[in-house]
Amino acid sequence: MTRKLVMGATIACLALPGLMTPAFAASPEVEDFCFAQAAQIWFNGRGDREHFIANCIADNAPAPTAKRRYKKSR
Repeated sequence: MTRKLVMGATIACLALPGLMTPAFAASPEVEDFCFAQAAQIWFNGRGDREHFIANCIADNAPAPTAKRRYKKSR
């Protein structure tokens, strides 16, 4: 029983990154640009660098092209 559980968990962990769509990640060029910009700024507070990089990626990443369609509830 435990062996099957461990094997199932391992397969799930290995398959999960393959299911991620490109919408979850920015292009490497945008990330490199934002990290280079962050390297030139002196940050004082905790989380300031992460906050700057997140905002930079959000500002420079393209917006989704199509509108999501949701199922209507009955």
